[in-house]
Amino acid sequence: MKKTITIRISVLAVLSVFFLMSCAAIKSQDAESTEELLGAAGFILIPAETPEEIANLNTLTPLKVEFSVKDNKPLYWYADPYSCKCVYTGDQAAYERYQRLNVEQNIAYEEQDAALMNEQAAADANMWGWLGGPWGW
Repeated sequence: MKKTITIRISVLAVLSVFFLMSCAAIKSQDAESTEELLGAAGFILIPAETPEEIANLNTLTPLKVEFSVKDNKPLYWYADPYSCKCVYTGDQAAYERYQRLNVEQNIAYEEQDAALMNEQAAADANMWGWLGGPWGW
């Protein structure tokens, strides 16, 4: 009985680690995609190099585009303390380009998903047609 409980706890621990690793991988992939769009939109990458800069970077909300005002002008920034240890900064025009690119990328992903679903549906229809054979099921 005690051995069974130990095995169950071990299995749960392993599954939890795999779940957390997959979540981290997805988050990392999302961050890479966002950073590519920010760069393409004209955001400037500012690396945190000194201990003070790294400490400041760690106080910022990570992996999220944020807004503030500097010198009466809108400023957008995105902090990545995990991968690049940097901050992307951009003005209103760069943010608008980022939003447009983000929408375009989402549309492209949706079109790709639709094409894959149509391809799968066609393959399923062909499979069932073949399995029906001469009986026409």
